[in-house]
Amino acid sequence: MCFLKKLPIIISLLFISITIFSCKKEVKKNPAQFSIESKTITANWIGYKTTDKIAVKGVFKEIKILNINSDTTAVGALNGTQFEIPVSSLFSNNAERDTKLKELFFGIMDATLSLTGTLNLNKDGSGSIDLKMNGVQHKIAVSHVTSGQLVELEGKMNLDDWNAKLALASLSKACFEQHKGADGVSKTWNEVGISAAIYLKKK
Repeated sequence: MCFLKKLPIIISLLFISITIFSCKKEVKKNPAQFSIESKTITANWIGYKTTDKIAVKGVFKEIKILNINSDTTAVGALNGTQFEIPVSSLFSNNAERDTKLKELFFGIMDATLSLTGTLNLNKDGSGSIDLKMNGVQHKIAVSHVTSGQLVELEGKMNLDDWNAKLALASLSKACFEQHKGADGVSKTWNEVGISAAIYLKKK
């Protein structure tokens, strides 16, 4: 009898507890979305000269993004991004060198007013850039590191993969004296290092 008298109170307490728990249940928020913006990309290149392999560094000041992807991760937002880099935006802080690169290297290539490509990035830090230059499409293996909204990637390209021997020979001839080392040998390397720092928007 005592239990039966207390039953309505127990039921009321259970109802109140369920109501409080339901009220405290948080509303799920949509996850943050990352997206790329061309103004926050820094694209660097490194060429090499002399037998000592002295680095010659520069950047491309302009990058056009042809498609904007959004994703809950920075890598996901970058994966599949298509881009175009005008050769005219090349800059190495040396006007004479820049003119030679634009006219006597890229200038004698086939249809290379711009470099075009697609980013293919994997979650494990590997990836590739499918780059078109001199009428040739070829992949560059890259590695990348993500820190919050910042993605940094780097890789190396062999110019022979883009049939650029004539362009390299043209540049080497124009820069014969400048590419001489202490041994008196003039050398222009077919290896080019590339890197990029990409800061993505997040909202």
